[in-house]
Amino acid sequence: MKIRSILACLLVVGTANLPAAEPSTTSRLAELEDREAIRLVLRDYGRLLDERKFDEFGRLFAANGEYVAGATTRGPVEIADGLRKIMAGNPLGLAEPNFHVLFNERIELHGDTATSTSQSFFVAPGADGAPRIVLMASYEDQLVRTGEGWRFARRVVRGNMSPRPGSSSGGRPAQPAQPAQPAGVASP
Repeated sequence: MKIRSILACLLVVGTANLPAAEPSTTSRLAELEDREAIRLVLRDYGRLLDERKFDEFGRLFAANGEYVAGATTRGPVEIADGLRKIMAGNPLGLAEPNFHVLFNERIELHGDTATSTSQSFFVAPGADGAPRIVLMASYEDQLVRTGEGWRFARRVVRGNMSPRPGSSSGGRPAQPAQPAQPAGVASP
C-alpha cells in the first residue's frame, strides 16, 4: 500500500512539470477556418458596398446586429436600407467607380464570438480622373458565430480622415477628420 502511494505521488509530481499539451491538429485547423471565415466577412463588407448589393451587405450582420457609423442602425434590413440611402444620396459627391481598400485586420477568437479591428481607404477618381483616397476609416468589430456562419454582432466605424460634404469634387485636399461624422454621412 505504501509503495502504491509513493508511486502515485511520483506520477503526479512528474506530470506536473511536463509542458502543456499542444493544441490538436483538429483544433488548430478549426481556428484557422474560423479566422478565414471572419476575414471573408470583413472583405465582403467592402465588396458588397462597392457592388451596391445592400441586401447581401445587411445579411453580414446578425439578426440583432448593430452598425454604428454616426448613427446606430440595428438588424440586417435596417442596416441595408440605411447604407442604400447614404450611398444613393452620395453626400460627398464622389465620382464613380469608387471602392474600398481594406487592410490591417486583427482577429481574436473567443469560442463562438470574436473581436477584430481593421482599417480601410475609400478610393474615388479625383478631378483629373486619377484615383485618390477620399476617406479613411477604422473598424472595431464584435462578431458571433450563427447558423449561417460568422456575422457582425456590432461594427463601429470611425472616420480617420474625411472630407466635408461637397469638398471632394474640386480636387482640393480633404479637410482634417472631425471627431464625429456629420449626421447622415457615414464613412462606409
